[in-house]
Amino acid sequence: RGTFKVEQTIEKRPEKVNERKEFGHWEVDTVLSSRGQDRTCVVTFLERQSRVYWAIKVHNRTKEAMATAFQRFMNSFGSTVKSITVDHGKEFSGYRELRDTYKISVYFCHAYSPWERASNELFNRKLRYFFPKKSNFRDVDEQRLYEAIELINNRPMKLHNYQTPLEVFRSCSN
Repeated sequence: RGTFKVEQTIEKRPEKVNERKEFGHWEVDTVLSSRGQDRTCVVTFLERQSRVYWAIKVHNRTKEAMATAFQRFMNSFGSTVKSITVDHGKEFSGYRELRDTYKISVYFCHAYSPWERASNELFNRKLRYFFPKKSNFRDVDEQRLYEAIELINNRPMKLHNYQTPLEVFRSCSN
């Protein structure tokens, strides 16, 4: 799939982001359809402090599809986004355009190190509860996707003193 040069690795991410002491820092990833079925996938976004989770369906994992998904995401959440942390997937090769267009910092995890975006990976597994690995996202309508996201975001979490990620997100974003 090729490689591209990254400018900011996760080591350059400020400590307040690493410790989840500041609101507005997001982890981004893609969840794929079953291997060999279709290129349709879901771009997932997780706010690190509140653990609010969002997903947008795209037709493939190209940087153009990612730019479209990011534009939709920023239309809804733009005022809350200070930085994103992504992996080395080719779909993130347009990170300079994202950084320059939206004036946000983009940090890259190390290759083959999903634990550096552990919260996003955990919530991707929660999404897989609704759409198991054999699922083809081409056949999933946006309404079904949003219903799953709503259930995930409205589940109380012990680490938030049994508040939901959505309740914490709302209190932080005001």
